[in-house]
Amino acid sequence: MMWCCRVMKNFCWGILLVSLMFMFNMSVNALTTWKYEDWQAGENYGSKVQKSSNVTNLKGEEVEQDGMKRGPFNKASKAKLSDGINEEVYIGLNLADYGNDELFEMSVAVNKKEDNKEEEEYLTEAVVMTQKSGDKFVLTAGWYKNGAPIATIDADGVYTYKWELKKENNKIKVKFTVLDYGKVLGTTDFVELSIDASKATSFRYLWACNIKANYGVDIYTTLPPKETENPKTADINVGLYLGLAAVSGLGFVYVKKYIF
Repeated sequence: MMWCCRVMKNFCWGILLVSLMFMFNMSVNALTTWKYEDWQAGENYGSKVQKSSNVTNLKGEEVEQDGMKRGPFNKASKAKLSDGINEEVYIGLNLADYGNDELFEMSVAVNKKEDNKEEEEYLTEAVVMTQKSGDKFVLTAGWYKNGAPIATIDADGVYTYKWELKKENNKIKVKFTVLDYGKVLGTTDFVELSIDASKATSFRYLWACNIKANYGVDIYTTLPPKETENPKTADINVGLYLGLAAVSGLGFVYVKKYIF
C-alpha cells in the first residue's frame, strides 16, 4: 500500500514537472502568430483574402517603377534584436498552383533608432525568394552565397520558413532554415550583412515584398497537423511516454528602397 502511495506521489510530481517544462518551453520559444487581421494590404501593398480561419492568401500589386509586385506586410512581432529575433512563418506550397518561373519573396526587416529621432526607422532586411522551376520549388537569397540554392522542394505541403537574426560586433547576422514538420530541408549558416548595425534595435516587419504569381501565396496562422499523422493519438503517446519517464526517474533525457 505504501509503495502504491509513493508511486502515485512520484507520478503526480512527475506530471507537475512535465507541465511546468511545457509552460516554460512555450514561453521562451513562443513565436509570432501571423493572423489575417494583422496583414496590412492595399495602397500599393497588394491584397489579402481569408480562405479559412487558418489560411490567408496574399497577392501582389504591380509597381511600375521596378516591376515588383508588392504584397501585404505584417508588424505583429515585438521581437528585439538584443534578445535575438527568431521568427517562423508557415507557407503552403502546391506545385499545381504555380506556373514555371513564378515566384514570391518574403523578408524580415530590422529597425534602427537614431539618437536624435523619436521613432525607430527601417535599417535592412533579409529577403528569401521561392520560385517554381520545372517540377520543384527553389529557395534562394541574394545575401547567401551569391544566390546559391538554400533548398529545393518537390512535394506539396505546408513548410516552415524560419529567420534567425542576431547582433554581434555591431553587425547583423542572419540564418534562414526551411523545415518540413521539424525536418530540415535546407539551411544557411549565420551570414553577416554588410551594414553598420550599431543602432539596430528590433523587428520591423514580415513582408511579402514581391509576389509574381497569379495564385499568390498561402500563409497559415498555425501549422496544421500533417496529413499522414493522427494528432490525437500522437498527443496521447507523448503524454504516456513523459509520464512513464517521470515515474521511473529517467529524466528528460538584397535591401529595398520601399519602407513603411
